[in-house]
Amino acid sequence: MPNIVEARYHCAEEYFFAAISPSHRRFNACVNVYRDDEYRSVWNLLLVRVGSAPLGNAMLECEALMRRTKLPIRLVARQEHVEALGETLEMLGFIEIETSTAMVLDLAGIAASPHVAGDAEISWTHNLNDWAGPMANAFGMPAEGAAHYQARHQMALDRGARFYHFTLAEKGQPVSSLTLTLCDDLARLNDIGTDAAYRAKGYSTRLIHTALAHATSLGARWCFLEASTQGLSLYHALGFRALFQYRSFVRGPLL
Repeated sequence: MPNIVEARYHCAEEYFFAAISPSHRRFNACVNVYRDDEYRSVWNLLLVRVGSAPLGNAMLECEALMRRTKLPIRLVARQEHVEALGETLEMLGFIEIETSTAMVLDLAGIAASPHVAGDAEISWTHNLNDWAGPMANAFGMPAEGAAHYQARHQMALDRGARFYHFTLAEKGQPVSSLTLTLCDDLARLNDIGTDAAYRAKGYSTRLIHTALAHATSLGARWCFLEASTQGLSLYHALGFRALFQYRSFVRGPLL
């Protein structure tokens, strides 16, 4: 059974993905499906996330859904469940693409934000164009994909979700950004990215510290994130600790 901190990780995770998805189905405490079927574009996706609780029979229903959909599918599963999913993944034509790490930070012990020299300025912005630019550049997103993802964040804001979009600008130009979400006393960081031309200046660190301070001021007790392999050293340096490993698989669209 998952421990309390892991269970809270999944609460914050579910809050974020449900807010940016037009459709969300919770099969059980372990299996969630987020469907992006409101927009008619190549960026439609069925996102399946398999967490820390026991699988139960939920995966049987989820498998039936995956068989029916023609949308591309991304399935993200906790390491401990991958073996049990092996036959389904092979039968449906999934391929593994990456691993990631679920991480947590106790906000009671966060340090003050470090100083950044020069003209760097951080702001909590309501202009998602400013936020989306650095994010798209950092992750190499094409214009259509970035616009689609930005629209989903705007949808979350319009629904009243507790989303806070932060940017760091150098000489007035946004070059780094992230998303902070709050659910009760739980915070989550997403979309942390800095334009390649402005990296190695400590901008991501400064931006994260600012977001964490904001979360704390609003009553957050824990902060969670899902780290890529490349981001692990940064998050460890900030005090985040690993909870468990995720493995990600994809299946392309069916004609």
